[in-house]
Amino acid sequence: MIRYPTYSKRVTLDQLRNFRTFKGLHPDMRDRVISLIEASQGDVGLGQGLRPVTQQLQLFLSRHEPDPNGRYRHDGKRWRRLPGMAAAAPPGCSMHEVGLAADLVGDLAWVQRNASRFRLQTFANVNKEPWHVQPVELPRGRSAYNRNPAWGKPPWDSSTSDPGSSSSPSVSTSREVLQLTPAFRARPGDDGAAVEVMIEALIARLPDATIERDGRYDPADEEIVRDFQASAGVIVDGLVGPQTWGKLLKVVEPGDEGPDARVLQVTLIHRGLIRNTTANRDGVYGPATQDVIAQFQTAAGLRSDREVGPATWTALIGEKKRVRVTRGGPADDFDYDEDFDILTVVEGVAGE
Repeated sequence: MIRYPTYSKRVTLDQLRNFRTFKGLHPDMRDRVISLIEASQGDVGLGQGLRPVTQQLQLFLSRHEPDPNGRYRHDGKRWRRLPGMAAAAPPGCSMHEVGLAADLVGDLAWVQRNASRFRLQTFANVNKEPWHVQPVELPRGRSAYNRNPAWGKPPWDSSTSDPGSSSSPSVSTSREVLQLTPAFRARPGDDGAAVEVMIEALIARLPDATIERDGRYDPADEEIVRDFQASAGVIVDGLVGPQTWGKLLKVVEPGDEGPDARVLQVTLIHRGLIRNTTANRDGVYGPATQDVIAQFQTAAGLRSDREVGPATWTALIGEKKRVRVTRGGPADDFDYDEDFDILTVVEGVAGE
């Protein structure tokens, strides 16, 4: 059976068809993309189709910075592209957000030679994005399409889209239910983003413990986690999931300084929302970071109050239910929201 490339692994066509990012495409766009991929006989696959507005925001913020002379406009400001970074459209300005663009992976030279056979236009000579394709009869830019939405606007026909999917596009609701992948879970032996956030949170909660910022969840760290879990009254298994996060993380308010603010900064760095600089690890929840949180909250359908409480932490760490984050006292009582799904986070791949 032929398998086709994605950003992380090779999959069958049936598996690809079940990807939320594929099912969120316009039906005609789905037909063209899947026909092109199948014709490649395993040389081309799908990286991304539908991209929720939160992910577009994340891409934009991770690749641009405010500059009064910048060429891009967003949130009442001008922005410039960071050196060495590919440009990303501001949220609300990408055809990905309405399911009318796809980023392909694999043999991109084959895509350039064959895309027109499937009534797709390529962007290798436009934005230097050989991976990006859109329907040939539609304008390249989102603003032009908005002025004349020839194919309509999402949500698409419910008989062909997946209305229950968290990635089904919607322009009619004030709160989008989106998916955040991957969730931050840390297991003994792991390394990477979740472990770095875990270590920073352990340092904040246990200032007298000997914990190395080495990015590895080693046996010494596991012993500390198990002791912490026992003292916090959660399952003692060494696995850092929603219950343990709820005890490790604390509410961070605008202007806060100290280890909890640093935990927030490290989380934002690993979610691609702020740059990994010394200044962004200084333990100060200042105005610039507050602006990032406010934009993230708005895109996530949360109250844009700049306070990083249960709902915002839930979205940032990728949990499907709110974690019991507190200000240090007993956990607040609230109902778990089964419909509060997680937001989608891009994993550093190219695409506008």
